[in-house]
Amino acid sequence: MRGLLMLGGLAVVLAAAGGAGRAADDEAYDLRGPAPKKGQVFVSKGTLKIKDADTALKIMGMEIKLKMTMNASSEEEAKVLAVDGRNVTKCQTKMIKEVMEVSADIGGEPMTIPSELQGEIIISERIGENKWKHSLVDTQPSEKQKKDLDNRNGIENDDDLYPKEKVKVGAKWKVDAKALTKMLGNSFTDIKGELDQTFTKTEEIDGQKCAVVESSGTVKGKMKDDDGMPTLDVELELKVTTWKAIETGVAVKEKFDGKIRMKGTQKIEDAKAEIDLSGPISGESTTKMK
Repeated sequence: MRGLLMLGGLAVVLAAAGGAGRAADDEAYDLRGPAPKKGQVFVSKGTLKIKDADTALKIMGMEIKLKMTMNASSEEEAKVLAVDGRNVTKCQTKMIKEVMEVSADIGGEPMTIPSELQGEIIISERIGENKWKHSLVDTQPSEKQKKDLDNRNGIENDDDLYPKEKVKVGAKWKVDAKALTKMLGNSFTDIKGELDQTFTKTEEIDGQKCAVVESSGTVKGKMKDDDGMPTLDVELELKVTTWKAIETGVAVKEKFDGKIRMKGTQKIEDAKAEIDLSGPISGESTTKMK
């Protein structure tokens, strides 16, 4: 799940909703949407930011305290190659852009770190309920690329986040945070927590009628290091707004904000470091079907 929670213009939105008539409020909607189809192509763009996070590092006998800012951005094009029911079983993903910029208040130039997979085309095949096998088109992955591939999923549905039955505006439900496992990828494990979700209204985006779903809650889990070991405890307090296209079931827009805390050990240039980071986190994403 992705996105910054939008509060601006709330009065205008409420006024517009009040004039839309009561009939729409009585209509029930399938928030899961239709099953995926072979040949569908999705273009997704996303950003994530952690700003001025209080950070303590202990490495090689030294302790450093600083404020750290991280900006990540991505763009990818994914094509469905095979399906089984509501699950994609094979897909192709072109990693157009995947880069992170890191800066700190102790001086020095910001670091721009492109992903090892940026510019690559990935073929993903489902080999289990939540397991995927990945390969690169026309090339053998390097050791670093293999590690990044192991942390990926393919195209996953988000059915577990939404009711099986049709629901009306105003519907509320809870979901176990484990439902986020598919979306977070294999870099996270032991995901725990609960999300409160509300179908607040319908709204049109780019000519598509969308269900607007507000989600909030605290999610805890462990993040794996480069060797695949769960070494970092992560806690996220999130507020998320999702715009789900009624006709296609695609989350065409998401925004979130909240707080993040990461604590544990991580490798920094082949040395183990103790890390304790906490600060605000925000992000947004869009997905369009070609």
